[in-house]
Amino acid sequence: MEPIGAATQSRNITSTSSSSSPPNFSSNYNPEQGKRDLAPLLKENGGKWELIETGKGLERGFKFKTFKKTWEFMNIIAAECAVKKHHPEWSNVYNTTFIRWTTHSPSGLSEKDVIMAKYCDEQSEKCGEVENAETSAVGKELADRVATEGGDCCVPKRKEPPPAF
Repeated sequence: MEPIGAATQSRNITSTSSSSSPPNFSSNYNPEQGKRDLAPLLKENGGKWELIETGKGLERGFKFKTFKKTWEFMNIIAAECAVKKHHPEWSNVYNTTFIRWTTHSPSGLSEKDVIMAKYCDEQSEKCGEVENAETSAVGKELADRVATEGGDCCVPKRKEPPPAF
């Protein structure tokens, strides 16, 4: 997959899912390649993911038989996040996990988002995902709120100086 230029817009995390939104690729992801990579993941093409309203990310819910299986899945994804140096916006309630992949810098849907969404699908199957159409909304509001309140994770945080004694 060859990333090249595409226009980007400002980040909007609190958007809702909409399969009618066109993808809004990050500036380092070739839009034509992105469309080809993205197509099999989307619900309208038989996949399980939806674009967020701005088109700058993918999201979906996962449901497993037990909390232990859910946590196993999340640990597997977290380990791959460390390898790829890319993290999701996610939430967990008992046996469900909501995951949103979006890139903050450069803003938009990136190749890493698509790769990680595909990886999530592969690993959820191995962990015994339970098919349930209602899981897509579980945890979405929590992920929206935390992503908004957490600020921009891609901007280095300023370290506070040690207290003077």
